[in-house]
Amino acid sequence: MELLHDALRDRVGVADGRSVEPSAGLIHSQSVRTADTVPVSTRGFDTVKKVKGRKRFIVTDTLGLPLSVHVVAASIHDRDGAKRSLLWTRLNHPGV
Repeated sequence: MELLHDALRDRVGVADGRSVEPSAGLIHSQSVRTADTVPVSTRGFDTVKKVKGRKRFIVTDTLGLPLSVHVVAASIHDRDGAKRSLLWTRLNHPGV
């Protein structure tokens, strides 16, 4: 699946007149509610946003195409949860 995604991102970048490899990215986190059926070990409580559930970290290139996604319990602080997303982005796209 990742190879298909990379090929699609490459085609979109070339069609837009850009380099195949992204050179910049944006990171965003979002806390989302989960159902009670979600295992307790994978959800938490975000005290800032008052949300019980999960938090997702998404790194995108400047076209808005995803470079990495990381999902954790909502109780994980942004600075801690973002580290893995940024590491994955750096490993898969060293030019970013």
